[in-house]
Order: sequence, then structure tokens, then C-alpha cells
Amino acid sequence: MNSIIKKLTISTLVTSGLSLSLLSSSVSAGAIIKYGDTYLGVNNEGHLNIRANDEDLSIPAGFVGPMEDSAFEGMDIRDIPIGLYRNGVGDSTSPDCLCEGWGIAATTDGNRVSGFASIDNGGGIGGLTGGTFGSTSSTATSEVNLSDADISITHAFGPSLAEGVFQVSVSILNNTGATISDLVYRRAMDWDIPPDEFNEFVTHGGIEANLESVGGNIRYASDNGFADVDPTTHADFINPETVNSDFVDNGPSDHGSVFDFTFGDLANGESRTFNIFYGSTANEAEAMAAIDTLGVNAYSLGQYSGGADSEDGEFDCDGPCLASEDGSPIVARTLASTSDTSIGDNEIGGPDSGEPATFLFAFGGVGGVEPGSSEDVPILPFVTAPGEFVFTSPEPRNWYDPPYADGFEYALEGGATFTSVTLPSAGLGFGNVDVVIDGVVVATLTSDDALDGGIDTYTFAPGVSTFSLVGLDTVLDIAAPDFGTAFPVFLDFSGNADLLTQTSLIIDDTTPPTGVPAPSSLLLLALGFALIGVRKYKKA
Repeated sequence: MNSIIKKLTISTLVTSGLSLSLLSSSVSAGAIIKYGDTYLGVNNEGHLNIRANDEDLSIPAGFVGPMEDSAFEGMDIRDIPIGLYRNGVGDSTSPDCLCEGWGIAATTDGNRVSGFASIDNGGGIGGLTGGTFGSTSSTATSEVNLSDADISITHAFGPSLAEGVFQVSVSILNNTGATISDLVYRRAMDWDIPPDEFNEFVTHGGIEANLESVGGNIRYASDNGFADVDPTTHADFINPETVNSDFVDNGPSDHGSVFDFTFGDLANGESRTFNIFYGSTANEAEAMAAIDTLGVNAYSLGQYSGGADSEDGEFDCDGPCLASEDGSPIVARTLASTSDTSIGDNEIGGPDSGEPATFLFAFGGVGGVEPGSSEDVPILPFVTAPGEFVFTSPEPRNWYDPPYADGFEYALEGGATFTSVTLPSAGLGFGNVDVVIDGVVVATLTSDDALDGGIDTYTFAPGVSTFSLVGLDTVLDIAAPDFGTAFPVFLDFSGNADLLTQTSLIIDDTTPPTGVPAPSSLLLLALGFALIGVRKYKKA
């Protein structure tokens, strides 16, 4: 093979003026981070909604104030609460009610214990202790512990494969010394979509296909974005027809989404991981394209209703009402009249195209299979720059999946070394792939063992921490090779790794293969993720 490997031209997404916070969660200030036109305001414990002035936070460059007629029009940008914000449009989770958060519950030693974090969803922050928080302009990582059991919860935020959509890698680690049972994670959020913040459409998808009763991880879902985030309480609903169902354009009303995920038992020393996605797009079509790119199992969309009103336009608190910090009711829990419970009056792509923005809240790895355990459910990377893909605190014997390119350089940081690499099955349509170490082709792999007597796994000699796979090509009539086509590989390695990096390569047919140095910008991500004290996890 006569070819030279070149690293793709990249422009870093992580600013050189990086400021990293490495403080305990009791005093750290949280962060406001940016990816594309989307900003997230992340608190210490991993829940959203924060003001720059309240915590003396920096706002990443390029912030554009909210649109005309939105709830925060004309406000100083440092006084606007940032939850899930789209540049030039406004915030989708913070108007009126700072209702976004999470909680977990598990049974240990016969006791049901829980911990949770929100501002207005229920009791605020409870059952949590200790932890660390760190951030850059586009990443943030929170690690906290339960007060009543040695269980840690990590939320690592970073850019996903879809621009403008943040990926949150959630990991729950059991260090209690015994197996915990009936592990449940809840996430709730109140949609408030500008410019008519308390009168939006909400859509749920993928719920019915991933319910616990059919082998998925969803135990409960509804439109009650005001639900108490403590999973030991009932999440309730606003419209009963939204419970454990898929629906389109429920509303218009002041509502949101709540999801309970059940992960069964977790042995001592084991962890369970999955992904949350928060993002904004210019319209519904772009949101659905992002959902497809990210391999989402279940999702919620929040969209502007176009000024449409609910049937009677009145609300009361006969349903799951909560109190705000000053003790007054938070409005719009249930319609005063239950006659307007119809769902799906507008179809996707119908009268409402999702403009001026569609906001999304989605989950991956909740279809009954943990990410990494199958080539169909691989671990997805964080995107530090175009062509650079990073997996934090990687574990061996997992499937890892960046988009498609002509080739990739794989590198482990932290002292670990590769032991083997395995290609995906022939069904994905890839032909022969060369394994390159130090500029030398050491093996040619094929996805089909029976094809020309080839092999699909290469076993490395000791001490290899960097190698490349080159010459990727599709042999079936599928999408042309580009960054929208997946290439999952199964990686095994020994030792502890801080980061697994995959750098896209391009091929010119000129000279023999040449290795590519690891990009220096990955050191910045290492600061944001690896240096905050996230522990090595033993896979379940």
C-alpha cells in the first residue's frame, strides 16, 4: 500500500484562555459552557439553570441576547438565567421556574436511599455530599456522592457529534461493598420555549419502544417537567395521555418532560453509564437529524406553539403543584379543564416547523443495552475539534465509535497499552483495513473472516499505545464514506487509561504510511475531564 497519512486540518473548540475550576462542590461556582449556538448553564451537582452574576461566572464569547417578546428581552446578559439557551432566541428551561434536575435511588442493606439536585423541582439539593467540579469553555464535569451510601454520580458534559448538542456521559459507581438493587435515575425539566415561554408544544419519541416492560430501561415518562427529582416520589403527569407514550405536539401548555430509568442491580465496584443530550437547532428537521446522528433511544422536543392558546387558557394547581423558593405556587401544573387532552393535532413537519428554534432533551444507552457492550450500541466520543474524538476514563473490552473517515489514529493516555482491536461485522459494509504501527503496515483486517481467509482481530505485541487503521472503504451500496457513517471498533487494552483519542486521517496515494502525532489540544480536554479526580470504573 503506497499512501501517506495526514491529520485533518482542525480548529480547536477549546479556548486557549482555559480556566479550570477544581473545587469541592460545596463552594465551586458551576459554569456556563458553549457549543455552536447552544449555551448550557451547569451547576456544581450537574443540574442546569445558573446566572453569571450570581456566581461571578464567565460567559463564553459570542453570546447574543434573546429575541423580541421573549421573557428575558432587554435584560443584561449576566442577569439572564442560563439553562439550555440558543443564541439570539432565548432560554428554554429557566423562565419563571428553575425546574431542571436529576436524582437517583437505590436499595442497599435493605434501605432505600436517594440523592437529588435541582433548584425548584421539589426539595432542591438533598442526600448528596462531597464531590468535585471542573470546566472549560465547552466542557464541565461534576462528581458527587450519596450521603447515605458510597455511591458516586458523575456527569461529564462536552460537545457531541451533532453541532449545538451537548453530550452528558452519566456514570453511577457502586462502592458500598455490596450489591445495590433497583437502581433508578430520574431527570426532569420544564420546557419554556421563547418567545411564548409558558405555552409550548412538547413531543416525546422512543418511549414505548424502550419501556421496562419490553426490555428497555424506561420505567416512567410523562409531560410533568415540574416533578420532584427525588425518584422515591411519584413523578405524576399533567396530561394523563402522555404517561409512558409517544406523542406529537402535546399542548400548547406550560409543561415539560420527566423520565425514570431503571438499571436493576449493580455489584460492588461496578458502574452503569448512559448518555443525556441537550441541544438546540434552528428547526425541527435539524433536531431530528441530530437525534438520528446520535443514536438516541428516547427524546423530548420543546417547540414554540406559534401563539396558539390552550382550550380555556386557564391553569390551576389541582395536580402536581410545587412551591417556588418564596413559597408561592409555581403556575401551570394542570389545565383547569381536562377537556383539552388531545395529542398530535400537529404532525412532525406540519404547521409548526419548530422555528425559531427546536430544543431537544434526549437519552442514549437506555434501550436495555449499556453503551460499549455491542457494535450497535457503542460508546460515543466527545468532539474537541473537527476530526478529534475523545473518550474519557475509557474501559477495555468495549465498542468505541467515532464517525466515518478514511482512517483513524488511536492513542491511549495515562500509561495503558492496547492488546487487541476488532473490526465491526461485515453487515456494516467495510472492506479490508490496514493496521499501522510506527509507519509500518503490520496486518490487514477484514470484517468477514470467510472473505479471502482474512482476520477481523489483531493482537498487539506488548507496549503499543498508538496505532492507526487506514484504508477504510465501504464495499456495500450504503452511504458514501463521510463523517455521517459510523465505524465502531472493539478495543481491548491493559492498564489504566485517562483518555482514548481517535484522530481522523486522510489518505494520499504517494508514500508509505506515516504516524501522526497526538494533537496538543487534547491536553486541554484532559484538564477538563481527567484532572478533576474522576475515578477509574470497573465495568459491570
